Amino acid sequence: MRSWTTRGHSIEMRLSLDTIESLTRSLGTSTCARVMLDALNQFVTVDHCALLIRLRGNDLRLLANASRAWSADAARAALHYMSEMHLYDAGEDASIAIRETGEESVHLRYRTREDVTNARYRSACYEGTGLEDRLTMSSLHAGGTATLLHCYRHRGTGRFTDTELDVLTQVAPLFLAFTETHARFTVPHAIPIARWRESLDHNAGAALSSRELDVCSSLLSGRTLADTGEKLGISINTVITYSRRAYAKLGVGSVRELHDLLIRAGEMTATV
Repeated sequence: MRSWTTRGHSIEMRLSLDTIESLTRSLGTSTCARVMLDALNQFVTVDHCALLIRLRGNDLRLLANASRAWSADAARAALHYMSEMHLYDAGEDASIAIRETGEESVHLRYRTREDVTNARYRSACYEGTGLEDRLTMSSLHAGGTATLLHCYRHRGTGRFTDTELDVLTQVAPLFLAFTETHARFTVPHAIPIARWRESLDHNAGAALSSRELDVCSSLLSGRTLADTGEKLGISINTVITYSRRAYAKLGVGSVRELHDLLIRAGEMTATV
């Protein structure tokens, strides 16, 4: 990987072949965030990471997240962020580094707990979960879409130092590339909800409740947890509960695995 000069420093960063192989094998699976977190920790201590994509407008999707020790708190913070708090996140952080590549650009933004000006956001995603600061790596694409990787430190670990931020800046393009590839494997194909519901009903209607069919059909069509909850008039936690019950009944671990199961069943086509 080529070095990226910031703050007057140039650091050559490399991942071992074994780590690259592990990351590659994890793409599109439920273990990706954990493998990526372990890889990040080969350079700098990162307590929690979250992989996201932003489609056009405010359609933000959480792909995966992992934590070294505070998984319950970190998951709760991720849910708060996805359901509402990301609306208060835009424009608050100045970029500490930018790389332009054709029609794409990589931005690095850093914020501490005190930098969050919205009190509800700060309480839900930082103070209430023990998170101290965050470095956001984002790859911005033509048309307004973006791939994002959030790296957090817990107050027990302490904040990222300038040197650690430099190191993460150096490795950002590589980790964003893995995140973007994971997104391509993870985000379902754009097939209408009605067709997913019909396929589910045909293949698993006897096993799933009507609400579980509704939730899975919505998620399979590409809707977010928050959008699904709003559409069905239920909370985001209830959406998660119904989806997990459905996945357990069908022997899958994620919406992507359910997507692939239905594709293999021959009921759906992979393209529209």
